Amino acid sequence: MAAERSMARSSAADVVVVGGGVAGLCAAIAAHDAGAQTVLLEASALLGGTASWSGGAIWIPMNHCMARAGRPDSRERALEYMQACAQGESPSELLNTYLDEGPGVMDFLEESTPLQFEVGTMPDYYDQYPGAVHAAGESRSIAPAIFDTNRLGAQRALLRRSPYGTIPFSFEEFSRFQAILHPERIDFELMTRRLQEGYVGWGEALSAGLLAAVLERHIDVRINSRVLGLLGGRAVDGVHVQADEGAYDLEARRGVILCTGGFEWDEALVAEQFGVHWTPSTVETNRGDGWRMAERVGARLANRGVCWGWPTYLIPGEERSAGLPLVRTTLVERGLPHSIIVDAHADRFVDESAPYHRILKVLLERDDQGFRHLPAWQIFDQQFRDKYAFGPVAPGQPAPPWMRRFDSLAALASGLGIPGEALARTVGQFNEAARQGRDARFGRGESAYARFFADPDNHPNPSLGTLATPPFYAVEVLPSTIGTCAGPEIDTRGRVQRPSGEVIPGLYAAGNVAAAISGPAYFGPGGTIGPAMVFGVLAGRAAANGGQDG
Repeated sequence: MAAERSMARSSAADVVVVGGGVAGLCAAIAAHDAGAQTVLLEASALLGGTASWSGGAIWIPMNHCMARAGRPDSRERALEYMQACAQGESPSELLNTYLDEGPGVMDFLEESTPLQFEVGTMPDYYDQYPGAVHAAGESRSIAPAIFDTNRLGAQRALLRRSPYGTIPFSFEEFSRFQAILHPERIDFELMTRRLQEGYVGWGEALSAGLLAAVLERHIDVRINSRVLGLLGGRAVDGVHVQADEGAYDLEARRGVILCTGGFEWDEALVAEQFGVHWTPSTVETNRGDGWRMAERVGARLANRGVCWGWPTYLIPGEERSAGLPLVRTTLVERGLPHSIIVDAHADRFVDESAPYHRILKVLLERDDQGFRHLPAWQIFDQQFRDKYAFGPVAPGQPAPPWMRRFDSLAALASGLGIPGEALARTVGQFNEAARQGRDARFGRGESAYARFFADPDNHPNPSLGTLATPPFYAVEVLPSTIGTCAGPEIDTRGRVQRPSGEVIPGLYAAGNVAAAISGPAYFGPGGTIGPAMVFGVLAGRAAANGGQDG
């Protein structure tokens, strides 16, 4: 385990946190508040991680926002739902810890940081499971209020910003505007004023509030500092850092907390576990550093071959930074009327209105010939174009070249290289289902999740509408990961374990670097951010107390 000691620089702290996403920011705050001198190391020049690009929701059953809004929840119902989702692949003690500690962690963060939370707007993702919260207007998620980035002062430039643009509204405001389907209903005067004044919302607000808390505590934050090695013998007692000013060792007297994200940008690890590499929808520093360090010190690695992800598309020439493509998701578009998703056989193969994590799993199903449903395309007609936006293209705008346009379904089939007779049959069956208002094959539009993103003005089923009015359009659907969820197994305080079940002294993990507490499941909105924050805080407290409960 020992790494070669560099003489370029030597320093020490009580707790060293590796990674500046929401897990790392929460861990640093908790360790500091538990009395530990803390150093936070971030491999890039920005803090906030991929959560800054997200909606910023946090899935926390029995949270105080639900109680404040008069929306009941119970531990028994929440545990029943989590167990059903996890399918026996998650240690029961981690699920119980999450339920018991999660609400208090959110209280702590709201009380001790500039963050303010409000009740979320989205249901649990699987209302077919017992214990799910799915009634209209109910949610187990909470979300940040808008945040004034001027509070960050001169260090505002440290905040990772979303490549998709800033939404300076809370979830509740966005819902009142009905902006999911009708972005034109946004109060653009208010939006412009808030942007000019420096306000951010959603994931940017979440990261900004946590970053402000770290900076206001004067925690030692070191950017452009990549950690590739752990120090010590039987116990971890430091890290080897590669920084702009040179390599150096940093002693950790009480513990090291890995919060480096997943390994989706490491082509070798992805190929080993998934057999293919696709463009991730995450920050490019999620390259498996934590996995490899934990592996070298003998950690038990679990949940292999599982990732979080969604169906996406690419617009040629669009980049987010450094020549990397901007990956766009079909979060809303795929479940709207007048559209379907088909594979190379011209067959529908999934409920298009299902949660994104479920659709990714189906996209990646294999048979003897490879991926059964790739390539795939979302197909829609002029009815769709007249009513709904597709990504950045609003109704009434001309179709760009990447949105392939065809005068007939036969021409579309020929252009895509899929069987025309099969496509005609698939569309005919779908159109009959749309007229009846019931998709007997997949149940599209029947779940609470589907109804949340569908068109309530479309009857009798808010997700079903005929595909019948030319011209027809096609956009290729691509799988993309929003994080891997395999890694070192942790205990109820974030301590990394060996295969024997013994903890590795001095080593902790939280966030997507660790084996997900939910196994293969994605509970609901904020299903990755919630565990990252809760176990970030628990690990920070435990490390500050020398491995004991905080």
